[in-house]
Amino acid sequence: MREDVNYTMFAKNIYTGGCCLDINPELLNIEVSDFLDNDLLFNQPFSGVLSTQLGTSLNNFSNAFSIFDFKKDAINIIHDFKEDLLGFHREMNIIGNAVQCITKRVETQKLLISKLFKAREYIHRYYTHKITLKVLAEVSGISKFHFARVFKNCFKMTPLEMQEQLRMKKAEELILKDHISLTSIAYQLGYTDLALFSKRFKKYYKISSSLYIK
Repeated sequence: MREDVNYTMFAKNIYTGGCCLDINPELLNIEVSDFLDNDLLFNQPFSGVLSTQLGTSLNNFSNAFSIFDFKKDAINIIHDFKEDLLGFHREMNIIGNAVQCITKRVETQKLLISKLFKAREYIHRYYTHKITLKVLAEVSGISKFHFARVFKNCFKMTPLEMQEQLRMKKAEELILKDHISLTSIAYQLGYTDLALFSKRFKKYYKISSSLYIK
């Protein structure tokens, strides 16, 4: 939120924890005018704990708040947060340019982006499951007819491509671990059989999974 903004939060029978960070762009050495002029960054919620590095960092920071030694770790925390914030700022500029082609109203742009982030977060949470456009449209609240086109315009890939990318990155991580068979990895990632997983892996990494493991 920008300075001097009031807000109200409601929670219905839900235990809610969190932390509030007062961001000083000058302290973070960010291009102040460019950052503060980005209306899409302020006064709206984002679903990005899993799908943005900034969201992941804030979540980890909040969960580990009590164990941080700020005298020791403050500089590293500020530096890492700065990089994540700048990355999110750049991403929002790209997405902002995309939604401007759909609507010129900033409030409508914010609502559309918030809905798209819900869908992206869903993909990051359930990428090992079967995900359909119908489900993503329902999650986001965007009509199925418009969802796929708007999603690709903003994130530069289709929902299926994003899911496949997440599966392949996780596959690489699991392959590099000892004592995990390729068959087990394939089923963990939601593939119906090893042959399909191997085919997708080779297409993505340009090398077979059996050779990669060596």
